[in-house]
This record gives sequence, structure tokens and C-alpha cells, in this order.
Amino acid sequence: MKNQSLLLLAFVALVSWSCGTSSTMLEVLQPSQIVLPENIKVLALIDRSKPEKGFANFIEGAFSGEDFGQDREGRRLALQNLTTTLTRTPTLQIKGTGVEYTGSKNGKQMLPPLNWNEIQSVCDKYGANAVIALESFDSSSDISYSQSSYKSKQKDGTEIIKYTHTARRNVRLYMGWRVYDPKIRVVVDENTIQEYVENTGTGNTQDNARNNLRSQLSVVRELSAKAGDSYGKRIAPVYVNVSRTYYNTAKGADKDAMEQAHRLTQANKWEEAADIWNDLLSNARDPKTKGKAAHNIALALERNGNLKGAEDWASKAFTQYGNKVSQGYVNVIQQRISDQARLDYQLKKVKP
Repeated sequence: MKNQSLLLLAFVALVSWSCGTSSTMLEVLQPSQIVLPENIKVLALIDRSKPEKGFANFIEGAFSGEDFGQDREGRRLALQNLTTTLTRTPTLQIKGTGVEYTGSKNGKQMLPPLNWNEIQSVCDKYGANAVIALESFDSSSDISYSQSSYKSKQKDGTEIIKYTHTARRNVRLYMGWRVYDPKIRVVVDENTIQEYVENTGTGNTQDNARNNLRSQLSVVRELSAKAGDSYGKRIAPVYVNVSRTYYNTAKGADKDAMEQAHRLTQANKWEEAADIWNDLLSNARDPKTKGKAAHNIALALERNGNLKGAEDWASKAFTQYGNKVSQGYVNVIQQRISDQARLDYQLKKVKP
């Protein structure tokens, strides 16, 4: 597996080089969807989605086609990924408690909020200002089948009708979260997440088609991890990695300079690379090279946090030098400027 990953990376690098572009990763602080009260700094994490029905729940799952332990594993991954996501925020600290409460009979619905004395007890025990609870969890699925026919020519020249069977499995995930603030005794956020995915399998029989579907457990694991990550990003600004593309080659007399600048970026010397791109804006013989240089300058400015400068240079790359790729980059930078305004507000709200 490790060798395959290295081969894939080498292939991607080769393709990027042959296309005249490279990619780089930036760490960006992404604003949250909501702003929690200023007093909330430490969250205690609890699980209130444990099935109430016990053995009956196991029997129901067996008849509905669920893999053994499917929902339990989904709950675990949702909590785990929420915790992992919130380790990437500068505004909150999360503490795992291992506390479990029995949830509702129907995992698609949440019970009434917990008693405030219970919430305060959890906060006192774990040194938290608030409690974040996974309040409900349920997964379900259904399978449908279809078939199509085609003619197959035999060795003796005769034709026979053969059939291809297709199985379609729809997997749905329901998850509910609450954030309890015991200081003001208010549920400051209540959110339900629904995730859905369809996958197909084919075979020469219905059973083969069904057996060629992705494991239902793997689908639930994937959806649960995604949902946990999504909720973390809902309640706190989180650092994420984003990819950016820039140019590494040019034609003719400009080729050596552009390749030298690329080597400097690989050595993380972006300011020196930007000096070369600025020279190319004045001296490049190929107008396309000037567009590439302007685009690359915009990226260098974004890396330094100068979003307005990045927007200006990306706009120049498109409007003055005709680099069509830069038009999309202008939109990306404008979204970052908008996000930064939201971040400034959010960080001011939570700053101690």
C-alpha cells in the first residue's frame, strides 16, 4: 500500500509537470457556521445515542440487513471525528468523558434535553463550561434490483440472450447534536444531520450483484466520520488544508527563469520566486508567460495573508494578460475575503 501511494504521488507530480503546473497546500482558518457564547471555552463530550432496545434492536438490525455493530461503530467514529476536528480550532477545547446515556427508541428523533443539574454535574467533573452531546443516531438502508439484457455471440455463431443484474443500495444516516450551556441554562445549538449515499453492484445473478455492493458497514463508517467532522466545523472555526495550483514552466527564453522560480517554491522560498515572476512581468517575451507570472504572484500574496493583494493580481492575470484560469482564482480569493470578515467577527466574539 505504501509503495502504491508513492507511485500515485509520483504520477500526480509527473502529470502536473507535463501540464506546466504544480500544486501547493495552504493551511486556512475556516469560519464556523454559528458562534457559541463567549463564556464557552471547554466542552465536555457525551454520548446520549445508545440504543434503548438492546437485544430487540439487534434482532431488528439483523432483519433490516445491518452489519453487526454497525450503528455502534458509526457512533464511535462520529464522536472521534468531532473530537479530531475540534483539535484544529484555536477557540475551543474538547474533553472526552466516555459518558453514555440511553437514547430514544427511534434513533431518528431526539429525547427532550437533559436535566440542567446533570449537565452541571458533567461540567464540574470534567472542568468544562458546556456539554456537547450526540443525542441521536440511526442508520437505515434499502436495496432495489433491476436487470438488462444483451446478445452474446457463441463460438458456433449463434446468439443467446444474457442478463446483467444491478443492485442499488441506499444508505441513510440520521444524527442529532446539542450544545448545553449551563451558565444561562440554554441549549445554544440543536442540529440534525442527514447523510445519504447510493452505491451499485452488478453481476450475472441478483445475488452476485448484491454481493458486489460496498460493505454497508464501510458506508456507515464513512458517513459517520463525515457527519462528526461537519458538526465540528459548524460550531468552531477550524484549520483546513486547501490546494492551490500555480505555473512552473514557460516557453522559449522565459523557460529557465520560470523553472528556477519553481525550484525556489519547492525550497519554500516564495518571496525569491516572486522576485523572478515580477521580472518576467517586465521582460517576458511571451504574453502567456506574463499571465502565468501574475497568477503566481497572486498565490505568493495569498500565502503571506495579503488577500486583497492576491485578489488584485489574480484579476490582473485574467483581465490584462488573458489567463483564463485566474478568473476562477479571483472567485476563490473573494470567498476567502468574505470568510475572513466572518472570522474577524467570530474571533473577536470568543477572544478572552
